[in-house]
Amino acid sequence: MKLVELTDTLVSLLRSEIPSPHSSGNWIYSDYPRMDATFPRISLTQTAGALAAIAIGECTDSGKTGELMSISFDIDIWVKVTDKYTSTATPPVAYVGSKLREYYADLILSALEAAKEALRTDHGILDIGVNNISTSSLDEEHLLHRKTLTIEVTFIWEHD
Repeated sequence: MKLVELTDTLVSLLRSEIPSPHSSGNWIYSDYPRMDATFPRISLTQTAGALAAIAIGECTDSGKTGELMSISFDIDIWVKVTDKYTSTATPPVAYVGSKLREYYADLILSALEAAKEALRTDHGILDIGVNNISTSSLDEEHLLHRKTLTIEVTFIWEHD
């Protein structure tokens, strides 16, 4: 798996599992939002990576040499103070501002956990773990709430 494929896979997963607060268009991206963008937004950015030998002389299932790759990503949830989303639950629940940020964080964590087996089977991702969860103070200039979920994705990187 290539890094671009991994990022696209994770963005696609989040787009399919997290309900959009907008009537149309994407709102989950692989980069930080511009401040004039429509909010709420979710961004997924690579922050670190490490390679480790599988074992001396060890080959992957396809007969190629490979290494154990661990990539860290920050998933940032960006929500304006006035952003609102009403769930489709019965009865409907309205989330606003920081409560909306927390709602999305919970949905992302649940979606990643539920998708582990499919990601392993379909994409060769061995594991996804949560390394850190941090909440930023209110950005008063832009009136934005932000929460960062730092995840680590592990897979076998095959050499050509």
